[in-house]
Amino acid sequence: MLRPGHRAALALLLCAAGCTPVADHERLGDRRYAEHAYTDALAEYRLAMHQTAPTAELRAKFAAAALQAGALGEAVTAYHDLARAEPGAGEEAADGLTRTARLAIGARDMAALSDALVALRDIAPQRPVGFLAVALGAGTAYARRPDGMDILLEAAAASSSVPAADSFLVAYADLNAHMGRCDAATLTYQAVLRRDRQVPPLVEEARGGLAGCAVEDGKVSLSAGALQDAETSFRKAISIGQPDSVVRLAWLLVGDARWARGDTAVAQDAYRKAMSGAPEGDSIAARANDQLNRLLGKGTPTP
Repeated sequence: MLRPGHRAALALLLCAAGCTPVADHERLGDRRYAEHAYTDALAEYRLAMHQTAPTAELRAKFAAAALQAGALGEAVTAYHDLARAEPGAGEEAADGLTRTARLAIGARDMAALSDALVALRDIAPQRPVGFLAVALGAGTAYARRPDGMDILLEAAAASSSVPAADSFLVAYADLNAHMGRCDAATLTYQAVLRRDRQVPPLVEEARGGLAGCAVEDGKVSLSAGALQDAETSFRKAISIGQPDSVVRLAWLLVGDARWARGDTAVAQDAYRKAMSGAPEGDSIAARANDQLNRLLGKGTPTP
């Protein structure tokens, strides 16, 4: 029988021969991430998450690796968990979920997109999601598929708070406007603006969308020669008062409508208003300036 001291020596000898220290999976993940081996990094961070109580830093690394590796469902869960475990990381998590949603649209991964929207609704209910309109509408054929529209309506219906529901409704209206369906967009923007409890960023988005649709309606009337109807629509956009670029475009088109009716005095005033307050190099102001010069019979730009 081995004495206690001999048993300890033997244990040390055996460990030296066959034992290895517990791997530091977080450091290994950092190394793989730096090498752009994101799938390997994700695997290491996944092991690290189970190795010890995860820190906020490890949670953020895990979420970022999942996003970079294209594991979108896992990225949604990771960012959602990050926000719930670390309240101070809410903005970072919301940014990550927004990026995940964009990638999900590109990958046509509607499950990941839906989960990302639900998570955004939970951790950042006031964050506008109008970017979805552009992303979903990037491909005309895809935007016309039911799931592109329906997912926004379903998310709005499932929302437990007014800000979350309105965020999805504004995105739905934006997508309709992007696809030239201003009738549906206008009704949706108006529904958001009729809310008793309004969220300022969403009100601003809805008003801007409403003004944009009024301009588009006016353009249709203008091209059809219905000059009075066109001007009515343009002045509706002007009365909304935002955004500035849409208001100045509406003034430019009022000028065109009035000039076509032979009312050159009002047309001149409208063109000048379209140029007022415009940033340097603004295309709307440049066109208004050209129109005013033509109307006045000048060959050089107006000072």
